[in-house]
Amino acid sequence: MHLFTYRGLRVRKIYRHIRVITCLLMLLPFLIGNGFYYYPIYELIIADPVFYAPKIALTLLPPLLMVPLINLLLYQKALFFQRLNTMRIMTNFLLENRYYLSKTIKREGKTIEKIILPKVYVKRGKYQLLASFILEGNKFQDRFINLGATLEVMFNGDFRNKTFDNRFVTYEIAINRIASRINVSEVTITDKGLRLMKDVFWDYIAEPHLLIGGGTGGGKTVVLMTIVWALAKIGFIDLCDPKNADLAGLKAIPVFKGRVFTSKEDIIACLKDNVTFMEDRYEAIQNRPDYKIGKNFSDYGLKPKFIVIDEWAAFIAKIENDYHLQAEATEYLSQIVLEGRQSGVFVIFAMQRPDGEYIKTALRDNFMKRLSVGHLEDTGYTMMFGDANRNKEFKKLDKINGKKVHGRGYIANNGELAGEFFSPYVPFDKGFSFEEEFRKLPVLDEDEAVLPQDRPAPADPGEKASPKEKTIAEILEENRLLTDFAKEHDLTVKTLRKIIYLLDERGVPFDKVDNALVVTPFQEQLLLETLGLFEAEGRKSYPKAVDSCLANHGLGQEQGQA
Repeated sequence: MHLFTYRGLRVRKIYRHIRVITCLLMLLPFLIGNGFYYYPIYELIIADPVFYAPKIALTLLPPLLMVPLINLLLYQKALFFQRLNTMRIMTNFLLENRYYLSKTIKREGKTIEKIILPKVYVKRGKYQLLASFILEGNKFQDRFINLGATLEVMFNGDFRNKTFDNRFVTYEIAINRIASRINVSEVTITDKGLRLMKDVFWDYIAEPHLLIGGGTGGGKTVVLMTIVWALAKIGFIDLCDPKNADLAGLKAIPVFKGRVFTSKEDIIACLKDNVTFMEDRYEAIQNRPDYKIGKNFSDYGLKPKFIVIDEWAAFIAKIENDYHLQAEATEYLSQIVLEGRQSGVFVIFAMQRPDGEYIKTALRDNFMKRLSVGHLEDTGYTMMFGDANRNKEFKKLDKINGKKVHGRGYIANNGELAGEFFSPYVPFDKGFSFEEEFRKLPVLDEDEAVLPQDRPAPADPGEKASPKEKTIAEILEENRLLTDFAKEHDLTVKTLRKIIYLLDERGVPFDKVDNALVVTPFQEQLLLETLGLFEAEGRKSYPKAVDSCLANHGLGQEQGQA
């Protein structure tokens, strides 16, 4: 049990004049110095004031002019003086709104009103302010427990939390948010998640799926590119751009090769492939010898995967007359959003506003991190941040301290109060280019350990000696590495592994050399034919394409290798 809790400085009437007091205190040394200098010769000064007046003016006027300016600057820049100014603001608030008790005292025939302020304490840090108000059934109790919005506006901050103890109600206000802004180079993955401001993080495992909102010109694209740049260093990213705009321009970037989708067919195929990827990961994780309930992808050293969709509303507009495609796309998206967290598949949505016409409310509620930039209408903020922020005062600020600010908005976890957000500063004026930075990123290797086909097949007692018993030199003399085959035909290893898994299920096994898959000429033929059938059948089903290919060669379930 704590006998004493430090709540900060107590608000007193003297703080109402604190700026004048500090100014006089800074002037005091100059006044005392002049007094010591001129007092011994005051008779000469009186005898010849014209002679001494210029000297006195030269020693007094500079301090009288400079000290008030320095005092003003200190109140703007120095934390100690900012704390004093906070006390001044709170004192004025209590006095102006008559939050005090008064007593009438008669002294020497005069009636004097004595003002007694209630116990109110303020503790201020660089980014946070705590204001504690006494309760204990006093006459202001009902008003003291409903000051969140008032304090938010009064201190130009964000009301974040209200807590009670036995005697006080304490309000937490986030302040001075622009000082927490970071440079784009500081947007990195930390043990708290993706750093977006000095004290703001997105922990994509604890808060899966990110919803970004913002009107045209608000900075939505810049903050999206910043997040993609940071995440591409640690995971795989699929980019869906139905508008065929900014993200579509990244097709030629090596790290995004084969991962940029613009047509409605390709976007739906991307979502479908990611559902398959997610299911394969779950199966592979559950078949690991070290599998334990409650662990997620990161516990097995697997990389996260992010699906970025810029302007889902534009995609829905493309398929608004095809209800089958709408249902298919919504089904795949819902599966990923609802089930993707443990397997490491996350969705990043960027929309002008998350209207229920384009994204179901129940699905939107599963986006646990919300971020807006630019200005939204009241209904837009309600859609973004929910009923918890219905009474919040979302301020429209284009300038701070006289300077125009871009990328300002709000951020919150779903169901929590939103706080002011400033997107990372991107120095375009100094030659920064996202395209150049993306080209520097290395292409990450696929997660070998997660692929189901890497699991050894059950041994058959009556089977002849496995091809794996051959020497490495013998196998490589007959076959070649899958990666070499993929490179020659400009194919992705990920797609080939998916087909190989299906072939292996149907009795066409593949050999390995030092844990790397190899293919025979006949297996190469099967892979190419399967891809051709997949395209001919409208890119709908790999299993059907594999079955058709095997049927063409007279092979079926459990057939041996030709």
